[in-house]
Amino acid sequence: MIEPFAESWKKFGRAVDEIRSETGFGRRLKNIGNLLAGNFGAAAVSMGTVAIAARALGVERYGELALIVTFVQAIERFCSFQSWQPVIRYGANLHESGRLDDLRSLLKFAFFLDVGAAIFGFALACALAYAGAAAFGWSDGAVIGVVIYASVLLFAVTGVPTGVLRLTGKFREIAYFQVVAMGVRLALCVAAMLMGGGLIAFLAIWTATHILGHLLLIATGYGMLGKIGARDFLRRPIGKISRRFPKIWRFSVLANLSLSVRSSSQQLDTLLVGAFAGAGGAGVYHIAKRISKFALQAGQQVQAVVFPDVAKLWAKGDIRGFQRVVTQTETLLVLICGLGILATLFLADPVVRLLAGEDFTAAAALLKVQIFAVAFLLCGSVTRTGLLCMGRESSVFALAVVATIAFFISAAVLLPRIGPMGANAAHVIQGAILFAGLLAMFRAASKREAAAPRTAPPPNKDLVDRGDFDP
Repeated sequence: MIEPFAESWKKFGRAVDEIRSETGFGRRLKNIGNLLAGNFGAAAVSMGTVAIAARALGVERYGELALIVTFVQAIERFCSFQSWQPVIRYGANLHESGRLDDLRSLLKFAFFLDVGAAIFGFALACALAYAGAAAFGWSDGAVIGVVIYASVLLFAVTGVPTGVLRLTGKFREIAYFQVVAMGVRLALCVAAMLMGGGLIAFLAIWTATHILGHLLLIATGYGMLGKIGARDFLRRPIGKISRRFPKIWRFSVLANLSLSVRSSSQQLDTLLVGAFAGAGGAGVYHIAKRISKFALQAGQQVQAVVFPDVAKLWAKGDIRGFQRVVTQTETLLVLICGLGILATLFLADPVVRLLAGEDFTAAAALLKVQIFAVAFLLCGSVTRTGLLCMGRESSVFALAVVATIAFFISAAVLLPRIGPMGANAAHVIQGAILFAGLLAMFRAASKREAAAPRTAPPPNKDLVDRGDFDP
């Protein structure tokens, strides 16, 4: 019994030693550290705003705030094309190879995706708010609140600046925008509480600071365009974009659908809890989700740092380096998740009481279950990035559909029986399916790549060098 365990521990130790000796990993770790510092700083301040709002509004009113914010965020996820993903995937080597005209055309394509999604998302949110008010049981004040908060969608044209900043390694700038916006939100929330502000006042604060974060990102990202020679990207034609970047529409649509389907459970779960347990239940559930979002955002920052690196390695045909980076980063995430689970199990109860007060103590038990779902999602995030770079977006999308269906079936069965905890349990089921499926697909794809003859460059190198890749 001891011998196999000892051998496994030795293998894990060798993997950790390899990670520490990897020079590129040190740079990635620094970038991850910059993002995490800003992210956790923003998250800590954000929890302060949540604590103030929860105490000022009470369980029912805070539940209404959570439902409105979740509704608009669900619309944003559904409509957004996440256009930074095609910017990174197709633009990883364009600047380095001097193909500035193609880079400008790619940025213009992504910009119009952002603008179209922003306008459509705002119109859809307003239409659904008015048309579905009766179905959701919303008051006139809640409908007005949705329209107010939906205005943030008009400023969600952040795909191009996000992609440019990530391609140029400006991760620190991305991170600290959040801290600034959350700091302003905290100050305004304190003022609103002292002045006896109600639901509309807090919604206005959420809206203004969300827009502020977008504007800071847009200003900095577009400011970087001159440094990479792409300031005049809007003058470039985007006709025949599919010929220069074959299957770019396919990648953009499937990557967006995959994210939308996968995140629909993250956005609609609060609405489901509200439908079964009322605004009060939704408020308690939302507190647990906000705390667990600390860890989930950490995984998103790791993915943001790794995506440009693995995209460049795949484009250059460095298969071994590509697989090594994915494996190293996943090992790091496993360590982070293990520590996060232990910390949550021990600290959930006092943290919830400290932040939200005695009225929200039921959120601690929900948090202890939710952290396992978050761990599954984190541990599969970099593997998902690797599969996207390998051109496996169809498989990733299919897996996301299966896992999301499993979530909604589980939630429908469990919510009436065990209340809000049913949504947490459904998230664990969804996360386990995603993690196991992504791991299996990546291993199978890696074996096929290892067995394939290397007489020709891999698909994405063709795409970068000649523009004739057709997955």
